[in-house]
Amino acid sequence: MSQPSTVAGASSQDEKIMAAIGHATIIWPVMGIIAPLVVWATQREKSRFVAFQALQASVYHATLILAGLTCGACYFCAYLGMILGIMSVPVSMFLASPPGGPTLDELPPAALIPVGLGFVGMIVFYLAIFGLLFLGLAVWGAHVGYGLYGAAANLQGKEFRYVVIGPRLKRYLEGTPLASKTAP
Repeated sequence: MSQPSTVAGASSQDEKIMAAIGHATIIWPVMGIIAPLVVWATQREKSRFVAFQALQASVYHATLILAGLTCGACYFCAYLGMILGIMSVPVSMFLASPPGGPTLDELPPAALIPVGLGFVGMIVFYLAIFGLLFLGLAVWGAHVGYGLYGAAANLQGKEFRYVVIGPRLKRYLEGTPLASKTAP
């Protein structure tokens, strides 16, 4: 976690509140991205502190939305896999015992392997669905908590930078190129 530092640029209470609003709107994932963009657009000429905090918050909000969409896509795929697993059991049973052929009691145990695989697949995807649901909720909770921490730091007049986003955005705004990954 980045350590907030006191900033001389956040002198007025209004600036502290405006900067904190951008971070605090993280509790509304989709609608919350609009508030920091509005704060940035209206305050970028008036206060560098508020503008940087609002722009940083909007980028952070966008990461929450992307993480939510990614978790949703994974959840959907796991749910689809579970449905396919459920559907494979009766299909496997039908294919294992064709009409006019031997009954299920007369089939060798190896003929029921597809049925067993369907049950195993169904259980695995069922566990994946709930695992992804709880993982998504945990990621959302941590994301929101970190954003609220940033809002609290801004209300105290301290500059807050998100661990990855803050330094990169600061370098980008200053026009400083990112450090090269290759050594000379």
